[in-house]
Amino acid sequence: MEEFILSETRGIFNKAIKRFAKENKKDQLDVSFLLKLTPEREVGYVYCQDHAPFRETSIKEILNVRAIDMKGYTVLVPPQIKKILEKLESQLSSTNVEVCVYLDREDEDEIRYFVYQDGKYIKEISLLELIK
Repeated sequence: MEEFILSETRGIFNKAIKRFAKENKKDQLDVSFLLKLTPEREVGYVYCQDHAPFRETSIKEILNVRAIDMKGYTVLVPPQIKKILEKLESQLSSTNVEVCVYLDREDEDEIRYFVYQDGKYIKEISLLELIK
């Protein structure tokens, strides 16, 4: 099950970063997504350009779902992300935790995850560490 989650998550963000880069005429290494919890404790998604927040987005836009979500990921993915963010908040004793998702500079098929607290870089973390 872990391998399925890792593979699907990698595919979701890989495709989204590449698609957003193409649509916005940006280099794919200059595109990322910031995942965070809103004050209402819902998952917030921010599209970033050049390592800076650009605009809010949604899980539907990230997944490129325009009508019906045949895989059900718009329902399944947000609770998993929320669980990961809450776990990081607990580990860091903070409610201002974000995870930034980038393409790997050496292997554009891989995704890298970076943890931030209060806007400051804390560490890189693997998805496997996040889901355990």
